[in-house]
Amino acid sequence: MGRLPTIGFDTSTINALQRGGVDSDALIRAIQSGFHVLLLGVNADEILSTPTIMSPRREALVALLQRLLVSGECLWPPNYIIELLTTEYFKSPSRFSWQRVSVRARIYERSIIERDFTDALCAQQRTEQLEHENKWKAMWNSVRPGLDNLFAAEQAKRPTSYHDFFANTALPGDLVLHFGGTLCRRFVAREISDAEVEAFLDACSPFRAACHGVVMSLYVHGLQIREPGVPEPPGRNDLMMATFLPYCKRFVTGDYPQEICLREIAAEASIECDVLSYENFLSSFMVK
Repeated sequence: MGRLPTIGFDTSTINALQRGGVDSDALIRAIQSGFHVLLLGVNADEILSTPTIMSPRREALVALLQRLLVSGECLWPPNYIIELLTTEYFKSPSRFSWQRVSVRARIYERSIIERDFTDALCAQQRTEQLEHENKWKAMWNSVRPGLDNLFAAEQAKRPTSYHDFFANTALPGDLVLHFGGTLCRRFVAREISDAEVEAFLDACSPFRAACHGVVMSLYVHGLQIREPGVPEPPGRNDLMMATFLPYCKRFVTGDYPQEICLREIAAEASIECDVLSYENFLSSFMVK
């Protein structure tokens, strides 16, 4: 991926860069010269979901993606990356290296450069994105009443952070293994033991991060204490961005709840990626 440090952006950062207009030009040029930019499949999917009535804004965002592609590449969405990595690992575990598995999505790059999409495709993408997001949140919210009753019955102290969740019970580690097995078995046409899943988790940082993204979803939607006035927890796309963290030296987001969650995932999953807020990124990298 080149010698320059890699950087990935959540779509909230892409939006912020675009809103900056001419004031962002110097920053974009600095990003182009200082980083190898990883555009993420989720960025493209979310930007294409912009309503047709806002098509001028959608075009401006796509134009920004095209500028950023000058110094980078686009990666597949998380679900396809997981499929690629899982398939390659179980072909030959002893020879597997996740860094050697190409996850570059050239078809996304061509679509961005050639504007190869229609209003109808964008409307379909928006419908699918909203449907997936709503189902994801509903699924995890549905477990909250049972967990509330469990903690009340056992008079147990509720964890106050993702780290606290891991530090005080074996359950999260079991859940990482459980969800990892569920994901693996979607793509491998044979029986897989827990020991094999555990070995894959150890060998493949993006897969491990993705599994933590799933467990984090359970934590923030089903278990985390909800204080009045606190923003809604991150959704499906925001948390599955965890899959990209091992590919990035830095990951920048303008969404505070996502920033906190991804930073905690990086810590618990032993991923070497600096998760930064957009404001902190600006203060550390803005050209004077």
